[in-house]
Amino acid sequence: MIRGNNVLEVNDISSGYNTEGGFVTVLKNLDFMVKRGEIFGIAGESGSGKSTVASTIFNTLKYPGEIVSGSIKFNGIDILNISPGQLRRLRATKFSYVPQAAMNSLNPVKRIGLQFHDIMLAHDIEPEENDQKIKSILDTVKLDHSVLNSYPHELSGGMRQRVTISMALLLNPELVILDEPTTGLDVLVEYSILKDIRRIQREMGLTIIFITHDLSILFEIADRIAIIYGGEIVEIGEYERLLSDPAHPYTYLLLKSIPLIGVKADSIIKMKGTPVSFTDTNSGCLFSSRCPYVFSDCKARHPDLIQIKGEDHKHRCIRYPDWKR
Repeated sequence: MIRGNNVLEVNDISSGYNTEGGFVTVLKNLDFMVKRGEIFGIAGESGSGKSTVASTIFNTLKYPGEIVSGSIKFNGIDILNISPGQLRRLRATKFSYVPQAAMNSLNPVKRIGLQFHDIMLAHDIEPEENDQKIKSILDTVKLDHSVLNSYPHELSGGMRQRVTISMALLLNPELVILDEPTTGLDVLVEYSILKDIRRIQREMGLTIIFITHDLSILFEIADRIAIIYGGEIVEIGEYERLLSDPAHPYTYLLLKSIPLIGVKADSIIKMKGTPVSFTDTNSGCLFSSRCPYVFSDCKARHPDLIQIKGEDHKHRCIRYPDWKR
């Protein structure tokens, strides 16, 4: 049942991993919502917690991973508090997930056609009676029907990625989570897939969560973007606002690190330092050790996620807007 304008509501989620040294929290009180029919982007460096976000909100974070608090509501249903059977019925039919590295998500010893059949059989759908449905979804992602007779290793990286996307779309889900779907592909293939993701989203009326380390990708296709650092959101808002007037230094530095045609290489900023360790104890801003605009207060007080008055735009910086002057 469709309820309200939000497909997904993530409320106060904390999750992490059990280690020999104890539990390590990765996601810290994560709060965001995804509007119906939008492409919602999540961006950050490698090691910022993005893939943990993906497996947490799809509720596939298994031991040693653990979700310790909060709720994740899909159309009002808290998927953390339903039975495994109910969750299985929702997956693929209502929301689906395209993980990193297509080759790792495909069975290397089964032809592609049989893997489509497995998805249908898992949801009590007779594949023989839905052969046209499989071919239709291949047409949607611009794949020739001959791939059904191929093994994954016989396909190019771009073709394998299109196969995994088509599998995620097969049972007409409302929400699709894409975790680094173009990583490792050459620029032309990446551009082609991005164009098709946007086209498919419009044609099918999908809601998409697109997770990537490459902020420039999100400015091509996303409606709103959340910037994540150290397992927490440091800025979130409409992409035009983040692009034209970032409120957090981390967002600003990410933007300045993107190579642009016609811009001299020496004007590109290289961010200093490395992402914060999840095992570090830090009472202040997690970005303070790398921030060129840091003040003493930044290291002493952890900032809240604050909404800019009159805007759908939040940031986590106690020095905003002074750091921009």
